[in-house]
Amino acid sequence: MKIAIGSLLLVLLVGSHAVAADGADRPNIIFILGDDMGYGSVAANNPKCTIPTPHLDRLVAEGMNFTDAHSDTSVCTPTRYGLMTGRYSWRSGLKSGVTWAFFPSLIEPEVVTVAEVLRDAGYETGMVGKWHLGIDFTNKEGQTIAEELRLDQHLFVNCGDFSAVNLKYDWKKLDFTQPIKGGPVDHGFNYYFGDDIPNMPPYVFYRNNRIVEQPTVPKPKEMFGIAGPMVPGWTLEAVMPALAKDARRYIAQQAEGDRPFFLYFSLNSPHTPIAPSNEFLGKSGLNPYADWIMQTDAAVGAVLQSLDELGIADNTLVIFSTDNGSTGKELNELKKKGCDLLHQFRGQTRSIYEGGHRVPYIVRWPGRTPKGSSCDATICLNDFMATAAAIAGVGLAENAGPDSNNILPLYLGQARAEEPAVIHHDFDGSYAIREGDWKLVFALNRKTKTFTRELYNLKADVKETTNVLDKHPEIVARLAQQFETQVRQGRSTPGPRQANLEDPDWMLPF
Repeated sequence: MKIAIGSLLLVLLVGSHAVAADGADRPNIIFILGDDMGYGSVAANNPKCTIPTPHLDRLVAEGMNFTDAHSDTSVCTPTRYGLMTGRYSWRSGLKSGVTWAFFPSLIEPEVVTVAEVLRDAGYETGMVGKWHLGIDFTNKEGQTIAEELRLDQHLFVNCGDFSAVNLKYDWKKLDFTQPIKGGPVDHGFNYYFGDDIPNMPPYVFYRNNRIVEQPTVPKPKEMFGIAGPMVPGWTLEAVMPALAKDARRYIAQQAEGDRPFFLYFSLNSPHTPIAPSNEFLGKSGLNPYADWIMQTDAAVGAVLQSLDELGIADNTLVIFSTDNGSTGKELNELKKKGCDLLHQFRGQTRSIYEGGHRVPYIVRWPGRTPKGSSCDATICLNDFMATAAAIAGVGLAENAGPDSNNILPLYLGQARAEEPAVIHHDFDGSYAIREGDWKLVFALNRKTKTFTRELYNLKADVKETTNVLDKHPEIVARLAQQFETQVRQGRSTPGPRQANLEDPDWMLPF
């Protein structure tokens, strides 16, 4: 599955309108996504990180390390939405927060996913791990929760009372023997195995569109997580080993086939619940959270080991990133022990500042990506969709990936023609637009429901300590206008205006 030089040049020349390449010319693609793990949690990125991450460090040494990569938003669900759809999450019904237990599927039926693009291009598509994009469960009357509660697919998550409705939903009304809807297999994945959300019910594994074992008992109060149904004997410590084992099984199975494969390996760590297995508990000598990061690193190592053992490493593009920055009281414990994971940037998970959404992004593509290189271009996880399409040699439809830029030239060590702006978003609904060295923040005050503006020059002030808004009115005006245009256009990439699912005026911080 090596990339022929002629095919690669064709992809680069025609970009997103590339014709489909022969299957033998395309690499396998594995995207590994960590959970709540900031840029500074990779030892190679942070001299003050004393947690060993040898497998991630190996990826850095053997590939390209992006130093200015960003998640779609600074929390779980919206980042996953952007990664899967190439569309900013705030264009969906999710204007702040995340999907909670029993939330319906967030990805709209008409929105194209990267899994669908690669599947239609001839890839086998599989996912292992945390979905956290909503699932449509069926009640005993044959209705989904959305149908029962008469929820609009495009507006059901309006960062208000609905979260309380879902958390209080009577799960005993559901029929867990019925196939799930709106999950990975309904959005382009030929295969799925995972736990959906590790700290929310139901506490089960899914395989494809079925629950593997029925949740017949309530979660014990002493076990971490939201109350709800659980498989008898379920333990949080068993989740990560099960995911790593199935990822290796999937890779081995696909290595025997004659088609390239795409694996989205979405880890449930080092997010809470902090649940390292016995093999890793105490291994760091620091605290369980550090042990949990080591187990996360080991899961990456398991994938790399499989590729080596199967002899397909040279034919496989591996990407590691995370959904947002780090958080938790455990970070203060580590800092006291000389391990500071947050010192490089302001903020952490949920924040509009760099520590909330600047994430590790490491690419290894043997023979294509310059070994031991780094890239300081500003990129977003949303860019994966257009990039994957270019690698597969197919074009995107006009309505697909409206906020996804093809960064394949960067993977290959080349400069791209322009540096597009990136829009950031946070848990509460604040925004920021980043272009070059400049970042304009629209910080939301939830009490007054008003926005204040802040301007930072990240080249001079990466920790965002000095607001220079009053000194550069022309930059503020230009970035504000660019932000408004991209909101109203329904896209940030070239192409026809996308129909907004709702009036964008209310989301504009002006």
